[in-house]
Amino acid sequence: MSELSETAIEILTPKQMGEADRLTIEGGVDGYQLMESAGQAVATAAIDLLERKTGSGASGMVCILCGPGNNGGDGFVAAQLLEEEGWSVIIGCSVEVDDLKGDARQAAEEWGDEVYALSASLWDDSDIVIDALFGAGLDRPVTGEIAELIDALNMSGLPVLSVDLPSGVEGASGQIGGAAVRADQTVTFFRKKPGHLLYPGKASCGRILVVDIGIDADVLEETGCCAFENGPALWLGNWPEALKPLEVIQAERLADHKFHRGHCLVLSGDALHSGAARLAARAALRAGAGLVTLAPPEEAAQSVAQHVTSIMIEPMKIAGSLDGLFDKRDCDILVAGPALGTGGDQQRLIEQALELDMGLLFDADGITCFAEGVAAGSMSMAMMRDSPAAQSGRLVLTPHEGEFARLFPDLSYRMREEKQLSKLDCAVAASQRSGAVIILKGADTVVASPDGYAVIHSQGIPYLATAGSGDVLAGIVGGLMAQGMPAFDAASAAVWLHSQAGATLGPGLISEDLIEILPKVYEALFEDYDPDENGPDLESYGDDD
Repeated sequence: MSELSETAIEILTPKQMGEADRLTIEGGVDGYQLMESAGQAVATAAIDLLERKTGSGASGMVCILCGPGNNGGDGFVAAQLLEEEGWSVIIGCSVEVDDLKGDARQAAEEWGDEVYALSASLWDDSDIVIDALFGAGLDRPVTGEIAELIDALNMSGLPVLSVDLPSGVEGASGQIGGAAVRADQTVTFFRKKPGHLLYPGKASCGRILVVDIGIDADVLEETGCCAFENGPALWLGNWPEALKPLEVIQAERLADHKFHRGHCLVLSGDALHSGAARLAARAALRAGAGLVTLAPPEEAAQSVAQHVTSIMIEPMKIAGSLDGLFDKRDCDILVAGPALGTGGDQQRLIEQALELDMGLLFDADGITCFAEGVAAGSMSMAMMRDSPAAQSGRLVLTPHEGEFARLFPDLSYRMREEKQLSKLDCAVAASQRSGAVIILKGADTVVASPDGYAVIHSQGIPYLATAGSGDVLAGIVGGLMAQGMPAFDAASAAVWLHSQAGATLGPGLISEDLIEILPKVYEALFEDYDPDENGPDLESYGDDD
C-alpha cells in the first residue's frame, strides 16, 4: 500500500495537474500505471480512515461511488485492492460501464463484478463510503439527482473518504455552487489544489493526504504552479539573525546592536484610541525590530506614554502632518492604520506616507482612509502603485475581506462567484493593481505580491477572532521588515507566526498573549532546522497560461 503524507509545498490548478499527468505519460509512464498507484493510495487511505474512526484494523464493508472519469477509475482500482484485503465492496457508478472511456473503462472491466446505479441504498450496510465521483476537475455546480445523493450521504453519518477533492468542490477556487460531499478525509495526488485550501471547499475536505503516485517533481519546471502553501521552507532563508538561536546566528552578526535591527514607527490614534497602535508597536518589538516608536497626536502623547516602556514616543506636532517625525532618527518602516481614525487629518497622513522612501504598511483605518480618498477623487490607485515604497517592493496592505471590498470592490468576495474568480485570483490581481504585497486575511489567508507570487495559509485558528489580533499581525510584519526581511517573506512569515501563536495558546487567548508567546514560537521554528535543506523551486512559479 502507498505511503500517506500531509506535506507538499507547490499548489497546482486542475489544469496544471492535468499537464503534469500528460508530461508524465509522455515521459514513458503508462497512464493506467498512474491510476493503479492512485487506486492503491485510495485503498490505503480507506483502511487508515476506518481504523481512525473505529480504532480497529479489521476489514469492513465499503461503498464506492464512481463517476464517469479517471476519478471513478481510481475508485474501481481501490475496489479490487480492498476486496483482496478481505473487505466487502459494493460499487455504484453514475454511468454505464460501457460508457466509460480509456483507463477508467479498463479499471471497471478489471473489477469485473457487479456495478449498480447510484442510489442512497447502496451504503445501507457499509462502514465507510468512498466518494470517487468527480474530483478537482469539476467546474460546474452539482444539482439534480446527484445533489440529492450527496445530501443523503452527508446526512448518513458514515465516514467518507473523497478521492482527489470532495465532489462538488471546484478545484481551482474552492467554491461550491450546488451540493458538495463533506469528507472526513481526502486523498489527493502529487500536489494540492486551491480547492483544498480555500473556503468553503476546505471545510469539506477533512484531513488532507497528499500521495506520490509516480509523477516526478521535475514536471513542475514546465507546469509551473499557481501558489505555495505557507510554511518556513518558503522564507526561513531570509529569517532575521536576531530571531535565530545562538548556535545558528552567523558569527559576524553576534556583535549587532539595536541600530542594526531596524526602526519601526507606528502611527497612533488619540488618547482614547491608542490601544491598537500599542499592540502593533509591541508586536514589532517582539518581532525583532531594534527600535520601535509610537507617534500619537501631541495632545495624546502623555496619556500614551503611560502605557509603554521599551517603546519610544514621538508626538505628531501638527495635526495631519508627518513633519518632524523623522528628525531624530531614520525609519525603516512606517505602520499606519491600527485605530488611526478615518477623518481628513488621517487621510492627509496616508497621502504623505505614500511620498516617503521607506517601507510602508497600511492596516485597518489606513486602508479605509485610502479607499475613501479614492472614492472622493483625492487619491488614486496610481499614487499607491507609483509610491517609492511600492516601487522598491516595500509596500504591504493587510485587509480583511470588508476592507478589501472597500478598496477593490470588483474583486470582493461578493463578486467572486459571479466572475468565477477565486480568493487567490483576486488577491493577486489586487496586488498587481496596487503594487503592494497584500495579506488578504481570513481562515484561508492569501499573501500575494505584484510579481505574481502567492501563498495560501489555510490553518485557520478560530481563537484569533478577537479584538486586536490583526493589529498584532501588522506589527509582526513591520518588525520583520524593519530588519530587512523582504516584504513578501515578512508577510508570509508573520501570517505563519501569528497562526502558530494562536494554536499554541488555544481557547481564551487575547491579543496581548499573542505577542508574549512569540519567543516560544521562534524556538519551535528551529527545533528541526536543517540549514542544508533546499526550499521549493520558485523559478517554476506562475508559468501557467
